[in-house]
Order: sequence, then structure tokens, then C-alpha cells
Amino acid sequence: MVPMAAMAETAGSFSRVRLLALSLKERGIEVATCCAHDPNYREIPGIDNYALDVPSPLGLPAWYARYMFPIAQKLGITAAKEVESFEEVLHLTGNTCYRYLRRSVEQIREAIRLFRPTIVYSEFNLSAYIAARAEGVTIYSTASFPTEASFATSPQYVGSVNRLLDELQLPQVSSALDIFYWADKRFVPSCPSLEIFENKPYIYCGALRRVDYRPATERNAVVVYMGNGTISPKKMVREVSSAFRQSDMQVYIAGKTLETTDCDNIHTAPRFDFSELLPRAALMIHHGGQNSMIDALLYGVPQMICPGRVFERKYNAEMLAHNGAGLVLPFERFCADEIRRLSEQIRQESSFAEQADRLRKELLSYPGLEEIQ
Repeated sequence: MVPMAAMAETAGSFSRVRLLALSLKERGIEVATCCAHDPNYREIPGIDNYALDVPSPLGLPAWYARYMFPIAQKLGITAAKEVESFEEVLHLTGNTCYRYLRRSVEQIREAIRLFRPTIVYSEFNLSAYIAARAEGVTIYSTASFPTEASFATSPQYVGSVNRLLDELQLPQVSSALDIFYWADKRFVPSCPSLEIFENKPYIYCGALRRVDYRPATERNAVVVYMGNGTISPKKMVREVSSAFRQSDMQVYIAGKTLETTDCDNIHTAPRFDFSELLPRAALMIHHGGQNSMIDALLYGVPQMICPGRVFERKYNAEMLAHNGAGLVLPFERFCADEIRRLSEQIRQESSFAEQADRLRKELLSYPGLEEIQ
């Protein structure tokens, strides 16, 4: 199992690999991972991990990127970048840099030869597809509509990919995302109301996680998490705190760089246990990451999404709003007054919670991890 690697914090791919790996192991299936030790990596108990390099943003020298990337994040330079497609994400993170692509494919091929798997499972890791194809091994993968070539591509970045494919005597592609179509089976950790695939034989799994959901008698919490979004942690805390200070809501703001503080009804920390907070949450405010959206829906929580400039998050926000389970907050209007106005609308109109609960039931109507196993 191979998740996408990146120097940035993008926990979705690794967290899904972890869930699936542990579930397969419990069923007596032999599992190994090939995970880079990037900011998202955590050791998975009882699962062997084969070495995989971390890509360097834009293919820059690793020592330079390790120094400059955190600075660029703090200055808001990375957040200001408009990202148009998943192909551009692969380019920006260095996953399609020729040197990295060649090296990572070699590493995964070596892991395949040592472990001798029946199936290679890729979580949006391009190198895993190429390595499995070169070794003649069946490929299973995760699928998401915004990462499809039919949704958006940036074919100007395909040159280094085709250079390596030519060296391996594999078919050329018009877009790096075309390689995702090589999978023998593709699993969608969502539902048709949130991700619509036309004429594609993909397999819906619904939510991979299952939760013990008992709605609280009083929903008086607001959960806030913006990840590596367009909104800086400083601005997030300032505007959200101003919007809810002295309200009847307990507000929990999570961010990797935040200190643990409690000031009246406003609480900040590097992380919270969302499984404890979401059952009593009236609202979740977040950046539009799929994991955040699905986690909130599993507890029937309506959402306010500020997707910033990232294509996938924009799609998630639009689909949630289209389903009536939340509202979209453009990053240009991320201010206390707008946050307060939208939150009051969501809390006062019962239809938002009703539609969130409908999506919860739809997500849980699919088998989850059992569909993949």
C-alpha cells in the first residue's frame, strides 16, 4: 500500500492507508506499506514499511526545500497559489519531477520484488501505478472525481512522466492523471451525492470509518480546522474568536502551529479529538478537505467551508452546498461578520442539519472498508 508523499501536511492519503492496512491485517491478510517519512507518516503497528523518498517541492534540492518551504508557508506564499488541477499538485509537490519519479519507482519496484504482493494499492501515488505496471502486478486504487483527468488537467507537466514511461517501455499519456486509469479496480471513499462519476465502473465504499454515533441532547460546539489552507492560523483564530466570543457556543480551533489556550468559550490547540467534539457540534468550519467533510457528516454536522484557491476543496464545498448540508465562505470574505452571519443561518435553518443527516445515512449505506477487502 502506497500513499501519496509530500513535504506538506496532507494527512488524507496516509490516514486512509492506515485504516485499510490495519483492517486487512485483522482479517489475516498480509500487508506491507511503502510510505515516505513525510510529515503525515506515523508507524503502523505490526505493518512492515519499505523505504520511499520524500519528494521535494518543484524538484528543488532537498536541503533547500526543507529550509524554504516552512518559511513560504508562514509567509502565506503557498496559500496564495491558485491550484487548478491534481496534475498541478503532483508537479508542485515534486511527485512528477523526473529524478524523484525515477527514484521512487525504483524503490517501489524493489519493495514489490521483496514482498511479492498479489495487489499494489495506491492512494494517489503516481509512482506506485508505474511500478506495479512495470512489474506486472494488479493495481487497486482510491478514486476521487476532482483528481480525474476528465475534471481538470495541466498537461504542460507531463513531459518528465512520459520520459520515464518511454524508458520503461510503457504507454505514453496525454496527462499524468491518465495513469490513474491503469488501475484494475478503483474505490471511491464517498457516495454518489458528493462525487458523481459518469460512465466509469468505479466502486463506491461510502465512509471508510464507522463511528458510534449518538447525537448529543444539546449541540453547543463549533469545531474549526483549516489545515494548510488559504487562511493563515493567525487570521483563523482572530476572526473566528471575534465571531463567537461571548456567544452561547463553545468554539474549538485546531491548528498544527497553535498553542493550547482557553479563553472563556474559545479554545485552541494543535489538535483536538474530533470524535469527542463532533457529536455535540452544531457546526464545523473547515477548508474543504475530504476527510474533514466526511468526518463531520458521519456525525450529521452541517458545515461552513472556506476552500481557498484549491480545486478539490472548491469542488467539495460546492457539492456539500448543492446538497444543502452547508454553505461556502469565499476566502475574500473570511471575516468575523460573515462567519457570524453564515453560522446563524446554518443554526437557525433546520434543513442544513437534516441534509447533513441524510448524507450521513447515504455514506453509511455502503460497506466502507469491507468493499475493498
